Amino acid sequence: MLKRIYQPAAYRTDTLPDSYWVESASPLPACETLPKEGQLKTDIAIIGGGYCGLSTALELAKNGANVSVFDAGRSGWGASGRNGGFCCMGGSGKGFGQLAKSFGEDAVKQFARHQRDAIDLVDQRLNDWDIDADRHSDGEVVLAHKPNRVAELAHEAQELSHFTTIPTELLSRDALKERGLCAAETYGGLHVQAGFGINPMKYLSGLHEQCVRAGVRIFEQATIERFEEDGDTYRLYAGNIQITATKIVIATNGYSAENLPDWIGGRLMPVFSGILITRPLRPDELENQGWTSDLMAFDSRILLHYFRKLPDNRFLFGGRGGITATPKAFAAGKQDLLDNFKRMFPAWQDVAFTHHWNGLACLSQSWRPYIGRVPGHHDVWTALAWHGNGVAMASLGGKLLAERMLGICDEEDLGAVLTTPMDKFPMASFRRVARSIGYRYYGLHDRFA
Repeated sequence: MLKRIYQPAAYRTDTLPDSYWVESASPLPACETLPKEGQLKTDIAIIGGGYCGLSTALELAKNGANVSVFDAGRSGWGASGRNGGFCCMGGSGKGFGQLAKSFGEDAVKQFARHQRDAIDLVDQRLNDWDIDADRHSDGEVVLAHKPNRVAELAHEAQELSHFTTIPTELLSRDALKERGLCAAETYGGLHVQAGFGINPMKYLSGLHEQCVRAGVRIFEQATIERFEEDGDTYRLYAGNIQITATKIVIATNGYSAENLPDWIGGRLMPVFSGILITRPLRPDELENQGWTSDLMAFDSRILLHYFRKLPDNRFLFGGRGGITATPKAFAAGKQDLLDNFKRMFPAWQDVAFTHHWNGLACLSQSWRPYIGRVPGHHDVWTALAWHGNGVAMASLGGKLLAERMLGICDEEDLGAVLTTPMDKFPMASFRRVARSIGYRYYGLHDRFA
């Protein structure tokens, strides 16, 4: 019988510092580690222990499946513990109008409902599981960083009104100042009244606990190096350990290997995002800058900045964190963040930062997520490519993937936007070079166009 063997590229999990979220949340309980050799059997092997992998595991386990999760580090070490904590609309790199040209308005409205459902799912989990995740913010505000971007915000408001029922409000420059949203290079804003900010690790800790209670086995420091497909059975290998499963889920998002399985190769673009956290700011310091609001915010740049005041008055500022995984690139990314922060918030020139870290967001060639079966495999499944909006969409994406695997829902329930596999990047082997060139072009466009 034909056997297919897949071997991933190596990815070290000890090359980046922990995030502020890891320090501010209670430590995860110790999980299982794989023995040095032997065999393990499970119904479903899930590779990746972030929001998506754990959400998939929880839903499957609640429906009686024997589920094991394998994470190369610890749950939340990747993007689920390194993001900005924005639980909000999003998931695609294209606007609703652009997507409608390819999929039609009904399909895009369905995709928009999934985005809103994703926010509601996280809200429900926080309430039902009694998780204190430092929640705040009534939606988010998009800030026009140039006068000509104000008209684009008005167009975005029209799109949201057409494709969703989410209320929005256009804000003038003066209105932003009145509401404590004063930053340099800001000429107007759009308040989108959906979503909230959280401590992402506190939320992940609650999800992790629910999985353990449901009987999910979670293995940490468990790097799956390859797997073999033989009929209806899969054998996964981690060192000298052989794991037998009937189904596999790939939930590794921006930390995916190019050839686990090989279908993923050339279809994803991991991009570094960096985050700075200040010390707690005094009330007078907040007043001097004019930023007293707790609304989540981001600007209209292509290489956008995202920021918010945390409940303890620390300030989070994020954006492009580097182009390559080298100390030199990370240092340059940090300096770029500092320069932009000081330009946008001049009253805080001398404010000290207590934390800086990087993480990987995940873009796809098609600028949208994919949830479903990996093409060419009878029972390898995946959900990935959240385009920087994984708090909400990865949570719902994992749940929807499990329901799809269980037959509770079908492709029609998920909709064409989520179930159409992404294409490969043109000249995929050069896409990281193209990313570097693109970053330079987008930086110039954001500054001068």
